Amino acid sequence: MNQLILHNQKLRQLIEQEALDLTDHLVDLDNIDLVLRECLSIEEMREAGSFFTGQKLATAAIKKFEVAITQDSVVLDPTCGSGNLLVECSRVLGVEKTLSKTLQKWGEVLHGFDIHISFIEATKLRLILEALSRGVEKDCSVDEAVSLLKGIELKDALKVKKIELQSVTHVLMNPPFMLCDSPVKYYWKPGKMNAAGIFFDYYLRVLPKNCFIVAILPDVLRSGTRYSMFRDFCSLSMSASTQVWGRFNAKTNVDVFLLYGKLISGENEKVIEWQVNLGDYEKLSDKFDVCTGPLVAYRDLELGIEYPYFHSKNTPAWEVVTEINETRKFKGTVISPPFILVKRTSSPSNKYRATATIVNLKTMVAVENHLIVIKPKNNSLLECKKLMRVLRSEKTNNFLNKRIRLRHLTVQVIKDIPLKDAF
Repeated sequence: MNQLILHNQKLRQLIEQEALDLTDHLVDLDNIDLVLRECLSIEEMREAGSFFTGQKLATAAIKKFEVAITQDSVVLDPTCGSGNLLVECSRVLGVEKTLSKTLQKWGEVLHGFDIHISFIEATKLRLILEALSRGVEKDCSVDEAVSLLKGIELKDALKVKKIELQSVTHVLMNPPFMLCDSPVKYYWKPGKMNAAGIFFDYYLRVLPKNCFIVAILPDVLRSGTRYSMFRDFCSLSMSASTQVWGRFNAKTNVDVFLLYGKLISGENEKVIEWQVNLGDYEKLSDKFDVCTGPLVAYRDLELGIEYPYFHSKNTPAWEVVTEINETRKFKGTVISPPFILVKRTSSPSNKYRATATIVNLKTMVAVENHLIVIKPKNNSLLECKKLMRVLRSEKTNNFLNKRIRLRHLTVQVIKDIPLKDAF
């Protein structure tokens, strides 16, 4: 983080200028991500979870609070980074004639935690610049100004005690998205989990009831199969809604959503709607069985009978395959054609989300686990051909882009694809 220290020194020098050109030095929420990418390596950014909320997303997040932020609020960003969300919060607060009085008032409202002292300093310096950009009179030194923002602290957000947060009225957070070790308690299973889910779960447990929350979270928490119990816990703890946002920013290849509402005490009568509710409809799983390919290439030894072998690189899109030269010995489960293979790797930016191939060989087939197998329950090739048209349709693309914005498809979301009178 040494390069970030140099960046903070430049901010200090800017504030100390006698004649500060306010028109040129408004705090730019979009620019800070580019600045920090120059200061920090991508490894350092990932380790710190430091990918910063842009202006459009920050503005949208603030507007999701059911009750607006005022001078009587206590606002917390528990993973504040360089302070983009707190800067945006400051823009709904008034200013006093002088910098010191303005920061005294803002310091009562704005609170933030981070484990990197350089980020804490950057947040405070950017808030000072934001106040100056609104025309307040500079009547104190930089160090005095920094000291007035006492609520922005060097602190591990996952070690904060419940008693420390009882005055918090609003929480706005963009927690780290990297994978980390599971805490292996409550419903968390062993292995790697997305840190954003762990942070959000922790704050649902320690924040006071009726606290308003807006969180920017990776889409895996909304649509990933392994986070179903996380979603259940959120529904028990919050009266909340979701909004699919899309890609976090141009340089961060992660789709996000907004989760917003308030903590409740007692039973929640309204379950959070994580995906659009289509009601009762005919879905793919009514006519087809769906599973991942049984063969795991790196794990399964090449033993047993030799079968025709399909993997993601030898499945031509939108074709019917009746013969294949590639084979592999396999002792596990094999599949009888006809069936459809769909590539699991898939992005909202792709022309087709469910890129498919029909396999119509006259022998049993081994299928690798990066493919999803869709087999008609009536074993009909005609049913496969009908389904290929559904998978290639704009309606299916739209459904999948609303339901799951991860870089891979899941068995469950394939099962839920609407057939919409196609059969």
